[in-house]
Amino acid sequence: MNKKSRRVFFQQGLGLAGAMSITPLLIQSLQASEHHSDQNNGYQTLTSSSAPHTSVKIIDTDNMPWPPPYNDRGWKSKILFSDPETGGRLLIIWVPIGAPGGVNHYHNFHEWAYWLSGDFVNNEYTSPLQRTGVFQQFREGIFLDRPAFSLHGGEEGRLDSQVGGTCLIMEEGGETFSVIPEDDRYSDDWKNIKQWTVPRIIDTLSDIPWEAYKPANGVLVKRLVDDQVRGFRARIWQIPAGWKRSAETIFGRAYYHRQAHQFNFVLNGDIRIQAYQTPEKKAEEITVKKFFYVEHPPMSILGIANGNVTTDGCVWLQVTYGKGTAINNVPIEAPNYIY
Repeated sequence: MNKKSRRVFFQQGLGLAGAMSITPLLIQSLQASEHHSDQNNGYQTLTSSSAPHTSVKIIDTDNMPWPPPYNDRGWKSKILFSDPETGGRLLIIWVPIGAPGGVNHYHNFHEWAYWLSGDFVNNEYTSPLQRTGVFQQFREGIFLDRPAFSLHGGEEGRLDSQVGGTCLIMEEGGETFSVIPEDDRYSDDWKNIKQWTVPRIIDTLSDIPWEAYKPANGVLVKRLVDDQVRGFRARIWQIPAGWKRSAETIFGRAYYHRQAHQFNFVLNGDIRIQAYQTPEKKAEEITVKKFFYVEHPPMSILGIANGNVTTDGCVWLQVTYGKGTAINNVPIEAPNYIY
């Protein structure tokens, strides 16, 4: 019986609207002493913070270098976030042209993903004995909400990736098991599972229209997941070119969560955001653009700036957990606005 975590597998082979996480170890260091945004590496910035508040993390992922491939198939990944307690990680993965999916397998943890470019293939199964699953080609704009114990994988001789591509993916941490005896991740544990789950797969570009976000003129939203029982929410936000925000507007007002953890990823355009060291001090303003990543961890203060906040408009993905960075059935708290 061979058990191998998804995290190890990756190593070896493989929204601002309300706002924008940082590892617990980093949070502890930030609370111990004042932190300033000068500490960066050319593509990553931590905003200023003073205890009990924490920093917002901003990464220009386009300028973040790709490490060497981590498997013999040429796959690469950029790690944007990692949780030392759960082993969970948020990554951008890159797959080459012709990349196949892994053989039929499942995780004992939840994952979500958004495809940024190109394509990647998988097959969805309802039984561990099934060898031909429903074909799924993931392309730009597809959002995946995959619960634990959802069977998926590739099939030899079936269609592989046509052009290669990139994907933003959150693996919440746990173990991965194959149901194919020849695979080195195979485990007999599948025989003890009584119920297999199915994912929610949404083509956000063609299957779901924009809706007006009533509290704010010109703001549009796509509600992908809004699950208070699980404490998990995913939305895509849009503001038009030239959009302005007044200080009285609730949408985008700077706030913090005491325990909720939020991830934001700019899909296109530009937007000017603001982060606070403390509620009493002047905001630090930063413009983020396409493929910028913004983490809004517990006790960090973040919002959209006032006045003219965008030149070309902006679209961003926003994912929020009620607590921690894995589904744990804690409802998402209301924001604590600072003005």
